[in-house]
Amino acid sequence: MYAHLNDTTLFYDIDGAEFDPGHGELLRKPVLVVLHGGLGFDHAYLKPGLGPLRDHAQLLYVDLRGQGRSGRPPLESCTLEQMADDVAALCASLGLPRVQVFGHSAGGFVAMHLALRHPTLVAGLILCGSSPTVQPIMDEEGTEPAPSLASRAGPETLAVAGRVFGGDITDESVADFFREVGPFYAAPSHMHVPPRLTALSIMTVGMMRHFMTAIAPGYDLRPRLAEIAAPTLVVVGREDWVCPPRASRAIARGIPGARLIVLGEAGHFTFSETPAAFLDAVVSFLPPAASDPAA
Repeated sequence: MYAHLNDTTLFYDIDGAEFDPGHGELLRKPVLVVLHGGLGFDHAYLKPGLGPLRDHAQLLYVDLRGQGRSGRPPLESCTLEQMADDVAALCASLGLPRVQVFGHSAGGFVAMHLALRHPTLVAGLILCGSSPTVQPIMDEEGTEPAPSLASRAGPETLAVAGRVFGGDITDESVADFFREVGPFYAAPSHMHVPPRLTALSIMTVGMMRHFMTAIAPGYDLRPRLAEIAAPTLVVVGREDWVCPPRASRAIARGIPGARLIVLGEAGHFTFSETPAAFLDAVVSFLPPAASDPAA
């Protein structure tokens, strides 16, 4: 489905019914807006892991501007702030005054901007494998060392990663990256998971380059985390070197009342690496279905 707003087109998909008829009356489930990472991916890699949440929420998957099946406006318009405003406009067009928001990785960057810019819209915030900045984060004393790609991968894999992280972002280098480095996004026992997930998504190399070179270098929400008023759940895999646990701990320290859950034996794709533990955490955070005040 498509919505035309803010001078572009957003693709969105809905999974799950709005009303649950299983308790003797129609109960309205919360709406969970799902924001993908990358940037330069789309929503599809999230569906296998988040799909079971349809029993507890109506899932609204969004391809952010310039990505997936959404429109391709000028890259200079593709900022985190504008992406957040697009999501707010989509919710308004669908008649959704209050939503839960799930953001994975850089989708969490957009989700936090959404909570800051549209606080009356965001009733709850779930940040999964995300970070408040791409700058180095000083961790508190006594915590375990941050996981790293260098501790697991050989020199050839590190060279492929260095090419992309160094700014050489082309169709060829991105293909090499996801073939050689992609499996390491998961914990050692789940390296088969990332190729299966990333194969579902459309990769937008131009957006990846724009994100790495124009957006990420200036991204730092640490000074503003205390302004986020929405109840927040922070989930991270212990083996995540992309957005490591220290980044999630920084989010949880900064957002008042935020709850942090670190999942062992998981890397960057907690929802598909350790699905049972992930779903338990999210379901316990989501509000239950409630009686429809319009009935």
